[in-house]
Amino acid sequence: MHRLTKKEFGGESLWLFFDVGETLVSEKSFHTARNEGLFQILKSRKEGLSRAMFDGACRRAILSRPGGEASRVRAIAREVLGPSESYAVVEEYNEKVGKSLVKLFEADPNKMFRPYPEVNTVLEDLSARYPLAVIANQHRSVRKYLENTWGLAKYFKFMILSEEVGFQKPDKEIFQLALDRARVDDPSEAWMIGDRVDTDIGPSRSLGMKAVRVLHDSETSIIPSECELEVPDFQFKDLRPLTSLF
Repeated sequence: MHRLTKKEFGGESLWLFFDVGETLVSEKSFHTARNEGLFQILKSRKEGLSRAMFDGACRRAILSRPGGEASRVRAIAREVLGPSESYAVVEEYNEKVGKSLVKLFEADPNKMFRPYPEVNTVLEDLSARYPLAVIANQHRSVRKYLENTWGLAKYFKFMILSEEVGFQKPDKEIFQLALDRARVDDPSEAWMIGDRVDTDIGPSRSLGMKAVRVLHDSETSIIPSECELEVPDFQFKDLRPLTSLF
């Protein structure tokens, strides 16, 4: 792979914006725990529910691009149990699974989330040459984990977290806020690096930014691009090729 020229990557001043979940930090343990909790709830309501049936419903829910966790749970419950019980399942899930996951995360965030092995090496290399920032749909508490627990905040000029600013991806406002904060007048001088075509790639490219999709064999890696804007400029299995690309 050849390193991009200034013309190819957007000019003299280049900014790199990163998603967090499934891009910098693996959420696999969290996804496993939440799905197990939901499976037990649904199994108590539907006799004979198999793991294969549940896994299939989970996959189809992801492909439907749910807007959030409640929408995902509702979609799975609707397929397994029918629409009449889906809202009750969401309430039970929030009460039993949601609260327990929050307690587990607060007790030891590394049990639920863990930076990918290559993250520090890649960010150290890139931050020495370009300004980096974060655009992520995350709770405000994630800031302290990026700063203190994982030690990743030092690589970024700033971090924009959805709960702190009041809107979230795929809203274009959160990307525009990042561009304004970075004082980027020409969006083609900025790159978005994330795992999702619907919340990272598509909306950033619609503003004129360029984009890299990083799959990491994540839960959302199965979501296909549905339009030209959702096709990334580059796609990699992990973050390591970025040091050769930029």
